[in-house]
Amino acid sequence: MLNVRQIEAFKAVIETGTVSRAASRLCVSQPAISKLLQHLEQDTGLSLFERSPGRIRPTGDALLLFEEITRLYRGLDRLETAASDIRNMKGMLLSVGVMPALSTGFIQDLIVEYQASNRAARVALHARSTLKIADMLISGGLDIGVSTHPLDNPEIEHIALDRRPYVCVMPHGHRLAKLAALTPRDLQGERFINFTPTSDLRAQMDDIFAHAGVQRDIVTEASMAPSICAMVVRGTGVALLNPLYLGAFTELLTCRPFSPTVSSEVRLLLPRHRPRSSQVRRFIEQARAHAESLGPALGRPTHDSTAMPAHS
Repeated sequence: MLNVRQIEAFKAVIETGTVSRAASRLCVSQPAISKLLQHLEQDTGLSLFERSPGRIRPTGDALLLFEEITRLYRGLDRLETAASDIRNMKGMLLSVGVMPALSTGFIQDLIVEYQASNRAARVALHARSTLKIADMLISGGLDIGVSTHPLDNPEIEHIALDRRPYVCVMPHGHRLAKLAALTPRDLQGERFINFTPTSDLRAQMDDIFAHAGVQRDIVTEASMAPSICAMVVRGTGVALLNPLYLGAFTELLTCRPFSPTVSSEVRLLLPRHRPRSSQVRRFIEQARAHAESLGPALGRPTHDSTAMPAHS
């Protein structure tokens, strides 16, 4: 079996041209170099040098072996570079799947913070349904997912980040904005933009108003929060939304606490049986820090008994 010391001695002799210079480079004695070369010839079964008093000259086989060793060292250099890139996340692409409702606010702020603290980090963002995110996580198409929708899949691990009650959102200057907090009766006959019946929280919202005996004027239904926000800004109606869904619409809308309400929890989704890379672990740490940094202006999570938790 060849060993590293034999290869280093051989490489040094070829590159320096003499045993003495090779010995000096490797900080060993000349006899030690000569012995390593002899063992290398024995182990390879090759005649690698023509020897004469005071001289040593590589054979053609030695030059062929040296070419192979050079390729090997280049490969090792690439491995060192790859390890450094992984450690520093240089050129490493993190694929994140996010439900559309969180794609215009929460996730964008999180990625900005993540890349600010990891300058070489590259992120690919994919807006997908929660079920599609789960499929892509399991198949390896995504590294991590972000969602508030309930998901029951034994292959997916959940990390809770933030739970928030839904608030009533309205355009600036709306008549309800003068109230500090709202109840279902305040929305009697109000033009209302609702989630479509396929939404996880639609039935819970409808139950709140039905229990209060309140009739809303549901003028529009939409499946995605950004669409609802855009219509509220245009004065189409009011809506109940998780404040983390507002994103770029935050400054364009007025929010008021609403009771009783529903709540939803932002979670990270991860493939249960895939080891986590260093960049995934860093993203999880950043996501937790980001969730902790969210201030009361967005409606910090509460333990109000009037809040109705989302189904999980």
